[in-house]
Amino acid sequence: MKSKTSWELGERMSGIESVQRAIDYIEDHLEEEMDLSAIADEAYISVAQLYRVFYALTGHPVKEYIRKRRMSVAANHLRNSNQSVEELAWCSGFESYHSFAKVFKKIVGVTPAAYRNADFFYSFEPIRLHERVVYLEDREQTELFPDVKVIRLLPDKMHAYLHVSKQEAGMEHEAYRIVFEKLGLHEKMRGSKPKLRIFGTNVDLPDEDGEPRFGYRVLIAHLADGEEWTREGTFTEEPFPGGLYAVRKIAASPPEVVQDGWDRLLSEWLPKSTFEIGTHPYIEEFIAYNGKITRMNLFLPVQRKYRNEPIEVVELPDMQAFFSRGYGAMAQASAERQLIEWFTNASDSGRLAGQGKYYMSFHYGCSDSDEYWWENGLLARESDLLEAERLNRKRFGSGIYACCVSKTYGLLSGVLDQMHRWIATNDTYELDGTRQWFAEYHTFDGMNVERDTIVKVYIPVK
Repeated sequence: MKSKTSWELGERMSGIESVQRAIDYIEDHLEEEMDLSAIADEAYISVAQLYRVFYALTGHPVKEYIRKRRMSVAANHLRNSNQSVEELAWCSGFESYHSFAKVFKKIVGVTPAAYRNADFFYSFEPIRLHERVVYLEDREQTELFPDVKVIRLLPDKMHAYLHVSKQEAGMEHEAYRIVFEKLGLHEKMRGSKPKLRIFGTNVDLPDEDGEPRFGYRVLIAHLADGEEWTREGTFTEEPFPGGLYAVRKIAASPPEVVQDGWDRLLSEWLPKSTFEIGTHPYIEEFIAYNGKITRMNLFLPVQRKYRNEPIEVVELPDMQAFFSRGYGAMAQASAERQLIEWFTNASDSGRLAGQGKYYMSFHYGCSDSDEYWWENGLLARESDLLEAERLNRKRFGSGIYACCVSKTYGLLSGVLDQMHRWIATNDTYELDGTRQWFAEYHTFDGMNVERDTIVKVYIPVK
């Protein structure tokens, strides 16, 4: 039974603090038998209060939360180790394989044996109540993106390690490996369960001797001050601003999965949400098993959006386009490579005066077809002096277009979906299939290109 001092302390603690203490206690004792009275004691509340407040704040009954966390840990072992199901059943607090398998299938959806080779992963991570944000999206948005949550990361200090690479591909995994090895050099990190969270973010670096350099900063939360690795200067201490983030869990490989994860957040979820891009950094969180990254959490910085981008009908004059085009599965990469090669040659010969505005277009709604195409190019008026003999040439005829002025939401698929829906439900205008849609990009000197670029999306209507 608690002392009077403990009960008084419990009275002064908020419900969030009490339940978070319970969650932390559960996390530290997942592989042990747990008594609800011990959890309640740690939270400075009664068992009856624990039942009520835990469910109210997490949405999970406390016993069900424990089972889901144990099954998540077991699923991680099943996928990444050679431990037998019987061993995992015992470590998860079950007295028999059959009872463990029954609970595992109920929560995960398949048997433990089937999960080992399944093409999906199950993850139920510890809840951090101080990060949770309750917001309302319409039902359609929630159903389309059930795996995207918006949370708030609190301002904090982190220890950082900057990894510099000559190539961009795979540098995140290499940076994590180096940091893991540096932390693993210390005996105190072995055999323990440090509550470290390891994040990463891309860093723009200047070229060195004409060669490109790529940077990736690994950020480590909860690394204690005064430890040997901090004194040696291996890591620097930096403030972390925190902020609102849209979060999505993904598998850590192959690289295409990571890129698709970002595209889904930026191109599809964001334009249809009640949020817009925030000014705080993009980050990725690494979830590892014995030093090998198995999953990642993608954190897209967001802030509340107070107005939706309007769609208007505008009239455009005749324009000529100089462009590169790719086809099939590698259409985007092919078109971009061709335009970059032209731009490099034109820069070397000093022929970039009056180069027009950059535009992009692709075969909307047909990405898995052999007929899929992607186009990158430059738009120019007749008065522009543009020498582009190595590019294709055509004209965008004058006419009316539905226009939406937006931020650069990745592939713009979410913006395009909204515009096509607007056209389909409009009694005055309809889609003009004889002309091509395009997105025109606008930048200015000194701007943050990734965050501040304005894009005007034009869809031809009649």
